[in-house]
Amino acid sequence: MKSNAPAGSDPRQRACCSLAAALLLGLPALGGSASAAELLAAAVAAEAPARASAAEVPALAEPGPDAAPPASATSGAGLHSLRVLAALSVGKGLRFNNPYRLATPLGDTAESVSLSATYLDVGLAALLPAVPRVEHGLSLDLLLALDGIGQLGLTPSYLLLFEPGPSFGLRGRLGLPLVIAPDASLGLEAGFGAQLPLAYGFGLTGELVGTLFFGAATEQKSVTTIPMLALQLGLSFDDRVLW
Repeated sequence: MKSNAPAGSDPRQRACCSLAAALLLGLPALGGSASAAELLAAAVAAEAPARASAAEVPALAEPGPDAAPPASATSGAGLHSLRVLAALSVGKGLRFNNPYRLATPLGDTAESVSLSATYLDVGLAALLPAVPRVEHGLSLDLLLALDGIGQLGLTPSYLLLFEPGPSFGLRGRLGLPLVIAPDASLGLEAGFGAQLPLAYGFGLTGELVGTLFFGAATEQKSVTTIPMLALQLGLSFDDRVLW
């Protein structure tokens, strides 16, 4: 190991220097009568305080190969993250009120509980960290009916994601579904689901969705309400952006 001491700080070097100084200075002072032994003893006595003062100064320890890096190098201070979620799901639901006699009723009359159209849900969400294991943000879902009457809708939502562990996540959202076609209508929506990561950011997702739509007037009611409950399953993609 390379020494950190300055040149001339070795006690043996200082002893040699002191002896040389004593020989040079002592001989004239003693008038040539002092012996070499006496001069050596004087040099050792002069060196003792220097050794004591050097022993009081601790040596500078060099960091070993296994020394931990500074905390500032590993803490990731100053990093922010944005989590992006995308999902493609297929769903189908139950309609608990059928004022427009829509297909397909499950009972004997047109007013019975009926099946909704099978639909495709394309979702995109952006989340920010809230507290440990919890992230929240906004999501936007595009819904398209796959059978029956052509329907198109958009649902902006507030999304909350809780992950008890690295391999499982629970999600809940509150949204305002907007039917664009064939007739415009607005509603309220709440969804609760889960997501299961698989590999390379891809995973499985499922959600149970409850929706209350406000429809046009009929002969019996000025404002109709249509409660629905749907289940949708699909594939998801999860990515995180750091800056």
